[in-house]
Amino acid sequence: MVIPIDYKNISKMKKNTIYSLIAIAVIIGGGLFCIHTFFGSFNPFYVVVSGSMIPTINIGDIVIIKNNSFDTSFNNLKIGDIIVFRAAEAKTDDGKPKVIVHRISDIGTFFEKKAVKTKGDANPYSIPGIDFPIFMENYVGKVVYVIPKIGTISMIITPPINYIIMAIIIGLLIYSIRPKKVEHENETV
Repeated sequence: MVIPIDYKNISKMKKNTIYSLIAIAVIIGGGLFCIHTFFGSFNPFYVVVSGSMIPTINIGDIVIIKNNSFDTSFNNLKIGDIIVFRAAEAKTDDGKPKVIVHRISDIGTFFEKKAVKTKGDANPYSIPGIDFPIFMENYVGKVVYVIPKIGTISMIITPPINYIIMAIIIGLLIYSIRPKKVEHENETV
């Protein structure tokens, strides 16, 4: 018994796979473009990892920032706004400035440049070098929305676990789009 290979179906499956990958790429690209256009950033989502803003913002909350409109620009900030900024003197383990979410407590000038001073709602006072001075180049964006507790997932699923999960998902996707074996009735030759 010989089972013929249907090359037309295999070619069709390859085309469908390529079209699916192109569609996924277009959806992801379009989504990134829309996010950047609306929020002014490719990554407007930040997970809160400290309790300095409790009770307003808790550990594990996700804040969404905006920095591309008149009311969210650095020059239009006002006392009481909650902002995301890169602390000039506080560094992460890899030497990058820490990203902080705090409320503006004062606005003024520092070395003849506009600067803001912040403080965490749960902190007793502002910390020099971290909370002030914050200049335009340190400003990331204004918090426009808080999603409670969703960020806890990303805090739990850290490398390498997240990479393993992504590899499993990609493997399942590839498995689901693989060519299926074509069954033919017994043919006599």
